[in-house]
Amino acid sequence: MPKFIVIHTIPKKQIEQMAEIPPEKNTMIINARKNQNFDAYWVRSWVVPDQDKLYCEWNAKDEESIRKAWESVKGIGIDSINEMQIIDAEDYR
Repeated sequence: MPKFIVIHTIPKKQIEQMAEIPPEKNTMIINARKNQNFDAYWVRSWVVPDQDKLYCEWNAKDEESIRKAWESVKGIGIDSINEMQIIDAEDYR
């Protein structure tokens, strides 16, 4: 299944507030996971507060499947969705 990187712009203040919420009470995480299925599955995320960015790794059959899974998440738009490949340093040791 292809891998994608989804980029979101989120103000630093909002990112800091999100970090204070336990995962089991974070409605963004709950809603993002609610619509996951075999066609689109959220793997992990990286936050870069100084750039107001959230980068999310997804396994999905296509971009549209990610957009459909993301529909229930309110208040956080998608800047871009790009297919990617992961290059792991461990593969070169």
